[in-house]
Amino acid sequence: MLATFCLLIRNETNKDLESFGAPRVRVPAAAAACPRLRPVLPLRVQRHSGTPSLLGIAVTRSPPSPGPAPPGATAAGPNPRRGGPGPGHGERGAGAALRVPAGAWSEWPVDHFLRTGHIAARDGAAVRWFHAANSRARAAEAARSDVHMVEVDVILRGGDRDPILAHPPDTDSDITLQEWLAQMGSTNKGIKLDFKSLAAVGPSLELLGQVGQCLDRPVWLNGDVLPGPCGSRAPLDARAFLGAVTSSCPDATLSLGWTTGCHRGQGYEWPVVQEMWRLCQALSQPVTFAVRAALVPGSVPQLQWLLQQCHRYSLTVWTGKEDVYSVEDLLLIRENFDKSRVYYDIFEPQNSEFKKAIGIEQ
Repeated sequence: MLATFCLLIRNETNKDLESFGAPRVRVPAAAAACPRLRPVLPLRVQRHSGTPSLLGIAVTRSPPSPGPAPPGATAAGPNPRRGGPGPGHGERGAGAALRVPAGAWSEWPVDHFLRTGHIAARDGAAVRWFHAANSRARAAEAARSDVHMVEVDVILRGGDRDPILAHPPDTDSDITLQEWLAQMGSTNKGIKLDFKSLAAVGPSLELLGQVGQCLDRPVWLNGDVLPGPCGSRAPLDARAFLGAVTSSCPDATLSLGWTTGCHRGQGYEWPVVQEMWRLCQALSQPVTFAVRAALVPGSVPQLQWLLQQCHRYSLTVWTGKEDVYSVEDLLLIRENFDKSRVYYDIFEPQNSEFKKAIGIEQ
């Protein structure tokens, strides 16, 4: 499909050339989809009967509309310079970008696993997750299972400073990230690395680069980069995290979240949702927002608005082991969002009950 742009050109007297019947300029969809493409058309408008002349008209894609402003807030438009926390897709930052199969890491799981015949419909709920494969036993179980995506928590081990798999407050593990990546490389499963410390990011991305060519499936890099409802932990430094992952892994999918506590009845308020949107404006990689299941029912308008800002955004619903939420909460989420743009990384028994309620076989 071709995206149509109206070319507005002003003459020496600041009049629009539209009044002279200036044509609409058609830009290929590939250019329209990439905000970094700024084609300069070698146009020359000759002067006829007072019509002004113009050389080298620059045609730039208009910034996406932020959608309706949330109540009581003003949504600023995207930065036209496309500046931001780090280089975008296809650019090199301070670190060398990893060489991976084109599009594999950034392909949405619904598209990848539908294309490869592992799911029957373009439905995020059909994608099965294995959460916290943070030990040798859990990693082996995940590798043998029929799940599609495997998630681990990454920290640095004290002393040798090797990236290992553990969730704070744990500080050690019987498996390193390097060992785990080698094991996952022999499977067909997508992976999600949840970074629990900024110090673990750089060494982990180096290890990821060593196996990059073997991972021809979705790769997600997660960090809680903003404070959220009742969050007690300090978030990762957003600009440092995004600078590292976008420069080293421009093809990966970014998974961004808020530090939160679980208090049913609360939600993601407009200010924190808007702040996340502003943080993501300059990014050209796919972004999934990690949202806590118990908090989503109180945040439906805010999160609907967030997804409306870009077709590259999705939600990943997660839960803590002690969280209080119901299958009805999950059904409410499903009813209010595009099912192809919401993933569910949740624990049992709610996971099985939810899949049964929506008619998806486990």
